[in-house]
Order: sequence, then structure tokens, then C-alpha cells
Amino acid sequence: MEKIFYDGNNLKLCGILTKNSIDKVVVMCHGIRGNKDECGSFIKLSEKLYDSGYSSFRFDFNGHGESEGKDYNVTIKQEILDLENTIKMLNNKGFKEFILLGGSFGASIVSLLPYDYYECIKGLVLWYGALDYEYIKYGNLFTEENRIIAARDGFYKSKSLNSGKEFKFGLELFNEIDNIKPYEELEKNKLPKLFVHGDVDSAIPHQLSEEISKKCSNSKFVFIKNGEHCFKNSKESLNKAIDTTIDFIKNIF
Repeated sequence: MEKIFYDGNNLKLCGILTKNSIDKVVVMCHGIRGNKDECGSFIKLSEKLYDSGYSSFRFDFNGHGESEGKDYNVTIKQEILDLENTIKMLNNKGFKEFILLGGSFGASIVSLLPYDYYECIKGLVLWYGALDYEYIKYGNLFTEENRIIAARDGFYKSKSLNSGKEFKFGLELFNEIDNIKPYEELEKNKLPKLFVHGDVDSAIPHQLSEEISKKCSNSKFVFIKNGEHCFKNSKESLNKAIDTTIDFIKNIF
């Protein structure tokens, strides 16, 4: 494993490269308030990918983990730029073919990349994706009450249920949520797509992934029994998600 710090539009981003194959790589994008470990699921996935002969790169978006930036400045547009800068950096290291994997909010970022400019990307994997912001808008984060607080204070503070760490959601992010629809971009996308979602996900309902997968071409939906958000509740559900993902990758790479 190699820890890499690299440029992300005047911010240093941090990621971990687990290198096996020299020209193909799986890039992992974590959820909001999270980091490149994704509750341990991305660590386990990178290990299994290595054992299967694949390289992987898991990184922290700006304002998360070991990357620079303030949490209250995190926006969807900036996270898309973070992903684009990550692809550029890995291109410069000799990687020519990519599969992008996003978890939760990271799945929405993967969905929104301008794919007409990225022939190097060969497939998408969407784990428990926040693919329609309307579903999360009325949860415990992006409520109208919290938006009012963000407008007053510049941000809304919330603690992560997984880490217990405080995260500040900026007003610009609240405003983006109203106007951006990741699922619409996925429906236009012709790349092979794998949707993976647990049946007991308490954060994002599995029906969302299932419904969107049916509207997309070249897509497959896999239902993970007893799978929570991040597949954090069960080794069996995580292993099933990983095995399903690697089978998908083997059909592309």
C-alpha cells in the first residue's frame, strides 16, 4: 500500500493505492461525513481486489479524512472535481482503465461525472447509493429546519453515527441538493452499471437503487440480505457485496 498526497484544486487530497495490476484500477468514493475507509468496507474490498489481481485507490474527498479543506465548504461540484483530479493523478501514474465505485453520497458523485470526457472509465459500481437527493432531503440532515440553521450560521452541525465526529454542512450544499438529480445522469449513461444495496439499510431505502437500476441500460441490481448501510452490521453481507462486485469487475477488466 502507498499513501499518496496530490493536488486537488489548491487543496491536497489523500488516498491509498493498493497496487497489483499496472494499468487497471478501481477507484472508491466514500459517503459524506465518512472517509476512505468507509467504515472498513473499502479496506476489505481493496484487500480482496488485490487478491483477485486488481489495483485499487481509495481517497478522502476535500474536507474529509486526511485531505485538506473545511467540512462546511464541501459541495457536490467540488467533490466531482476531487474525483476528476484523482483520475488525472492515476492517469499520470500509468493507469489507463478505470472502474468507479461509490458508496452512499459517493455513489451520487460517481453518477455525476461528465463521462463524455472519460473514455478510460469502463464501468460503475453503486453501493447503497444516494442517487435521488429527495430521499435524503427529508431525512435527519437536509431538512428545511436545518437549512434555516445553515443560512443563519453558515452551516448546520451534525455528528456522524458511525464515527461520532462532528461535521458542518454548508449552505451551498443545501442549495445544490435542490437542483441536482444524480439518477437522471445515470439513466443517460451507457456504461455497465452494478447497483448493490442491503435490505435493512436504515439510511437509504433499497427500493431507490432497485427502481433506478430498472430505468438504466446495461445495469444489474443485486439485493444483499441483512445488509445495513456500509454493510457494517454483518461480515456475511459485506463479503456478499464484495464478491458480487469482483464478479462484475472480472467481466469488464
